[in-house]
Order: sequence, then C-alpha cells, then structure tokens
Amino acid sequence: MTKVETLLTIRDLEIEYQAAEARIKAVDRVNIEMKARECVALIGESGSGKSTIANALLRILPENSAIGRGDILFKGRSLLSLTEDEMRRIRGADISMVFQDPHSFLNPVLRIGDQLSETIKTHSPGMEERKVLEKARELLSVVRIPDPAQILSRYPHQLSGGMAQRVGIALALSSNPALIIADEPTSALDLTIQAQVLKLLKGLRDRFNLSILLITHDLSLVSNIAERVYVMYSGQIVEEDQVDGLYRDPKHPYTVMLLEAVKKLQGTDTSYSAQAESREKPAESRCRFLPRCPQAGEACRSKAPEYMTFPSGKKILCCQ
Repeated sequence: MTKVETLLTIRDLEIEYQAAEARIKAVDRVNIEMKARECVALIGESGSGKSTIANALLRILPENSAIGRGDILFKGRSLLSLTEDEMRRIRGADISMVFQDPHSFLNPVLRIGDQLSETIKTHSPGMEERKVLEKARELLSVVRIPDPAQILSRYPHQLSGGMAQRVGIALALSSNPALIIADEPTSALDLTIQAQVLKLLKGLRDRFNLSILLITHDLSLVSNIAERVYVMYSGQIVEEDQVDGLYRDPKHPYTVMLLEAVKKLQGTDTSYSAQAESREKPAESRCRFLPRCPQAGEACRSKAPEYMTFPSGKKILCCQ
C-alpha cells in the first residue's frame, strides 16, 4: 500500500495584528496537517482566524500583521523562509485560491477570456496564442460552463454569481495546482448554487488529485466534501476530528453549539442549551471560550486549556 505524502503542515503558528496601540493575536499556536489529495475543512465564526491562516499560506498578509512564531511547510519546504520571487512561483501555481465573492475578485473591465488567458500565460510562458485560447475554453468546460466560447467574450457583470464562481474555480485550476484554498466559496450564493459548486469542487478533487482546504463558517457544508475538520475559535483550534466523528460525537462545547445552530436552522433542535453568556473577556492564561461556555468549571477559571487526544484520534482544547 502506497504511503500518502504529507502536503501541508502548519506548525505552532502565531500571527498578530497591530491595531491602534494594541497587538491582537489572531492566530495562536495553530497546528494543521493535510495529506495529498485530501479535503480538510477549517470552520469557525467570523473573526476566528480562518482567513488569516489562508492569507499566511500565500504570504499575502496585510502590512500591520506579523508572524510571531511557527512555520508553514508545503511539500516539506518552509514557505516562510522563501524569498518573494520564490514565493511568487508557488503562489497561484502550486497553491491557488478560490475567493468568497467572485465578482470582487474578477477584473470588471476585462473580458473573461482575457483574464483566463493572462493567468495561463503567466504560468505557461511561451505558449502559443491558439493553445492558450484552447486551454481557456477547456477550463470553462471542466467547470461545467455551457457554451464556453460565449462566456469567454463576456464581462464579469454579465455573469450570475454561480457562473462567476465557476470562472474563479477555472482560474484556480489554470496552473494545475496541488492545493486549492477555497475561502468561503459559497457564502455569496443561494442554496441550490452552493450545492452545485461543492459538488463541482469534489468532482475536480477526484479528477485532478487535488487537495482542498475548505474555509467556512457553515458546518452544514462540511459533510458534503471534507474528510477531516479543524474547528477554530478566537484564533485557536479547539477540536480536530474526522467528519463523521465530529458530527456523531462532538466534544468541545463550541463544536456542540455550532452543530445545534445547524439543527435549529433545519428544525431539528435538541435540548442542549447554553447558560447566559457573559461578555467578560477572559485573561490570556485562561480558556478563550470561558465567557460563552455552558460547561465551564473552576479549572477553566484558573488555568490555560491543553490539548487532549482521544483513542479515535480526535483532539480537543480543554481545561477540564
């Protein structure tokens, strides 16, 4: 049996932002591992640090940010030690991103064909113009866009949200990447189109042996595509598990509450209920979920949580 190689390792990563006179730790001791041809989901509410991690992978963090410690290894190579020229050869080539709002990502004054052609030429310099156009049409066909020739002549504003997102996926595929980061790729779409885009991503993963890092706040999407899940809260990974294990037996109170939120939306609410939330900010040395946790005990108020590993491989950040 062939051993599956490790494609991506995020090791003890810490990222801070400078805001006014304070420094905010947006990512705190995060560890993530992905195998080749695996789909991993990174979930959590807005502001939990998910997109900061995605931007760190591509080294496109804003100027007011700094990586305090840790490393990011891609195919065993440290991305943080590369020069900008070396990183540019990886960014968009080995690692691509599908963005949340495709209409914001696509250039509004360029036709779709021009944008695809420019991307193809960037990663395949010297390719004949005829072959560039052939590849552009082929990419649109791969993402199941009908009549690719017609779409190539259109501007982004002439496309629906779902169609524009398919173009975004085609752009991400244009360099034959090993890893695609899908950052909230369906949040701007209606439910029917969401399902179509997720089905498309899953099919592309199988067809091209891609790895996909799916970033989302919507836990209901995860079971349709991912094998493993990392749950983030306030910059930390609070639970890690296989998808079926997470749904069947969530351990961290935050994960439980996320699942209950999905059940409420689906009309299958259970009796789990949280205590009244306190907005008191916990000390850095204590559990960050303390003000919202319905299971908080004295230990949570006196010591920092540590990772606990279960026989199944599930990990949670816990102070009990």
